[in-house]
Amino acid sequence: MSKKKILQIVLLVALSLSAKADHYTSAINISNHDNDLIKVVLDGVEYPNAVKQFHLEGIAPGKHFIEVFSYEYYHWNKSQELQQVYSGVLNLKHGEEIFAVIDPYNQLRIKRVVIAMPAPVSVIKPSRSCNTSYKSNNYKQQNDYQDNCNNYNYSYRPYAMDEGSFYQLKQCLADKWFDSSKLEVAQMAMKNNYFTTAQIASILNLFDFESTKLEFAKMAYSHVVDQQNYWMVNDAFSFSSSISNLQEFIGF
Repeated sequence: MSKKKILQIVLLVALSLSAKADHYTSAINISNHDNDLIKVVLDGVEYPNAVKQFHLEGIAPGKHFIEVFSYEYYHWNKSQELQQVYSGVLNLKHGEEIFAVIDPYNQLRIKRVVIAMPAPVSVIKPSRSCNTSYKSNNYKQQNDYQDNCNNYNYSYRPYAMDEGSFYQLKQCLADKWFDSSKLEVAQMAMKNNYFTTAQIASILNLFDFESTKLEFAKMAYSHVVDQQNYWMVNDAFSFSSSISNLQEFIGF
């Protein structure tokens, strides 16, 4: 076996072990702008199949060197040599799946990013509502007291995302270039989490467009633990019409 083949096997094993060490591995999807067949070399490992869309998952988060080669077509005949159309470093985040395309200028353009957010930790605190020092000479009152003492009052009030998780979410949003990508990540985080009004206001300031801010503010209202303070998000908007639209939506 040649040294090159041995090196490729070692790199593949290293990538596999690194991916298993982290629950939220990453994935990439790459295609060419003209839909030509491509081959990809990731961290020195060549993936032999020529495909129209390259897909690879289970990648360890971090920086990876990527080379993309494309076949050129001339009069319906495929040339025998591959042409390199891109080479560069791609930094993958935890649980991130990137959908990218090689544009006509041989640049890798990220079209969409999907994030697998960890499930939240829900907290329910039971409390016992009785006075154990209470005593009565009346038999019926004592029985009623015992029944009440055996019933627990459960609080189902949702708890807002903790500051550590919220900081990671903001970092993830700040790394995105486009409002559409930011909104997608924020929506996924909102599915299984609750926030304070202050946290929502902080997220709104990460969006570039007024329309995106308004869209997310409407969606987020049902996922805040202090709805009485939702007026605080008004400062995130540039136009009074947006504030009026939001107030009408939530019934202020």
